[in-house]
Formats: sequence, structure tokens, C-alpha cells
Amino acid sequence: RAATLEMASFAFLSVLVIAASVASTALASEGILYGISSKVGFITIDPSTGATTPVTAPYPEEAQAQNLASLDSLRGIYYIIGLNLTNQEIDLIGIDVVNGKITTEVKLPFVSSAFVGVGEAVDVDESTGEVFCVGLQADGKHHLFRINPRSGTMKHLADCGYINVLGGAHAFDQTNNLVWLQYGVNNTGVISLDLFAFDAHTGVVKHQIKEGDSNGIFTLTYDIQREQMVGFGFDASSMTRTLLSLNTTSDVVNKIGNVNGYSIINGNIVTIDSKSGILYAQFQPSNNASAPFDLVGVDVTSGQVKSHAPLCQDPANCPWSMEFRPTPH
Repeated sequence: RAATLEMASFAFLSVLVIAASVASTALASEGILYGISSKVGFITIDPSTGATTPVTAPYPEEAQAQNLASLDSLRGIYYIIGLNLTNQEIDLIGIDVVNGKITTEVKLPFVSSAFVGVGEAVDVDESTGEVFCVGLQADGKHHLFRINPRSGTMKHLADCGYINVLGGAHAFDQTNNLVWLQYGVNNTGVISLDLFAFDAHTGVVKHQIKEGDSNGIFTLTYDIQREQMVGFGFDASSMTRTLLSLNTTSDVVNKIGNVNGYSIINGNIVTIDSKSGILYAQFQPSNNASAPFDLVGVDVTSGQVKSHAPLCQDPANCPWSMEFRPTPH
């Protein structure tokens, strides 16, 4: 699936996700970091070295865009939304993390656009094993579904006619049963990136946070250990990458701290090791546009960089998604 590094001009800094550094620092973690390679193969990633190891050969019939993945840690299933190159269908695909075999393939009622994956998102409710998928239909609207991947049954939750955002923030808040999605909204010619929270059972919009109130947040991840939503933002006034938390009761986005030394983020590809309190992303150094992209681990309580390792020179060759699975006990 061909990806693009272009977004609307107001969101150009959220197109790349990468973290930089000259040396790598090992970080102890209890679990495995999985990913999808740029060749659409299932891989593991070593956070301390940035080395990737194939679990299985690439899936030749599938194409994908960046940041279209979610992991059911309890059941060991890595979900992606893929475009089947043979029949041009958009599918929900479940991959067994142990052997890399495809265990689930559900045809989604979406249509592809000029850019593969634009307007799409996938997140898992680990309490039930059900999967939330959103994408475009022929009516030009985004449609949100709750899917049972074992039976293939779908429940339509909501539709909305907002503007596509490639690499927009999305996450499932398990504490409050909310599906968070980011869209562009046209306010009489002025475009803003707003966050929307849909009820996971009814599809009713429970929250809308306008761009001016979002503190520049561009990614969202659910931190189950602390029962909070966290994400990376960008402070345009100081040109600083920030770590933010989203209070889903008050709709307030608070700054946790600065992520010093990094600005460009590749594809908004982010995952969390919640037990260790580390948020992983792909960043590039703020002062070196030709530097390689690194895998960076950031403390979720402070924004302090805890680890960094070289990942790739070209962002198109970095992993197109990453998901951390804690060691089952």
C-alpha cells in the first residue's frame, strides 16, 4: 500500500514520526514490540538497537498505509486494515503474533481514495476482542463500525462528513468506552483539526475538542496502567515537540513535558509499554533534516527521553506501524 508523506499544510509536522539520537540506550521492558514493515511483512523490533526481525514473509497481496494497526494483547492478534491488490477490497486482517499467520480476514464496506488508507483507522476493545474500523463509503462520509472478528458481524455506529486527515490521531479509551478520532473541520473556510469521541456502543458523539483547545496534539494512545490518554503534540510558538495528556471527562489537554531535541514525527506511529511507562515513536532530531530516524522511548510521566536507537534513513523504509505487547502472565 503506497503511503504519502503529505497532509494538509496546517498539519505538516504530524506527517512524519521519528526520534533522533547518536547513541542508543538499552531499556528494560517486559514484552515484545511488533510492527509491519514497509514491504507489508510482520516483524519484531528491538527497542534497544532498532533492529527488525521478520516473523514471516511479506504478504504479497496486501498493501497498507502508515499507522493502520492495533493489537489485541490478550489474544495475541495484530490487526491491520489492508487493501487487497488482487480484488481491490479493503479488509480487516488479523495476524497471529506467534507465527505471523493471517487468522482473520473481514471485508470492510469501505471505498479506497486517491491515497490508500486516508480517512481510515482501526482500534481494539481488548475486553471483548471486538475491533473498531472507520473508513470512507461511496456517500463520501466516514463510517464507524464495531466488528466481531471471529464471526465477521458488524454493527454500524456512526457516520460523519468531516475532512480526511492522513495519519490522524485515533485510539480507544477503555476506561470510558470512547472511540477517539481526528478529522478536519471546515469552519467557513478555516480548517481545523478537531478530536471527536464516539460512544463505543451507540456511536453518539460524546466529546468534540477543537484544534485551538487541543494544545497541538497529533497522536493518541491509551495508557491502561494509568487509565489516561496520552499523545505527542507540537508547540508552534516555541517549535517544540511536547507530550500531552487528554482528560476525557473535562476535555482538557494538559502538557506533561517537552520532548527535547526532536520535532519531526513519522506517520504518527506511536505505541506504549504501559507497565514500564514508555511511549515509543519514530522521531528525527530537531536540528538535522538529513539525520536518520530513530526509535525513541519517552517517559509518559515527564516527556523525558529514556531510550533511542537508529531505525532507518528514509521514513518510507521505517516500520509502517508498531504495537507493543506486554509479556502474558
